[in-house]
Amino acid sequence: MKAEHINPFLKSTIETFKTMVGIAVTPGKLYLRKEPNNADISGVIGLSGDVRGAVVMAYPLATALKICSKFLGEDIKELNASVADCIGEIANIITGFAKKDLQTLHLSISLPSIVRGQGHVVDMPKEAPVMCIPFDTDIGSFVMEVSMVDK
Repeated sequence: MKAEHINPFLKSTIETFKTMVGIAVTPGKLYLRKEPNNADISGVIGLSGDVRGAVVMAYPLATALKICSKFLGEDIKELNASVADCIGEIANIITGFAKKDLQTLHLSISLPSIVRGQGHVVDMPKEAPVMCIPFDTDIGSFVMEVSMVDK
């Protein structure tokens, strides 16, 4: 996976959280996933076209609840259908914005899927590395995972 393929996702995450959620996110140092990230809920978008892979937005529950509260404009205290829809929609917005900067790959993106469960793992194409970008905010941290392999 090339850096020019990761940068649109990084940029899109920063802009989406600023405009849609109303919070600043600060990216940390990229790393290769060797173990599952500590997530309780993830929004997953499949990628197809010239590449195949996925984008995963992985959140601890407390962070997901705070983000969705801000996104939806209501105080959410527990994991429910609204939180799942919110997490999926944020993943969809981020991937859709990033897709505009990856037009040479002729990408198609799937509808969002939600994975729940403490310490879950979203399987990615085995022949492609999973690049992880940690993000910090004033309401918690989360991780974006991106994996793409040429068809």
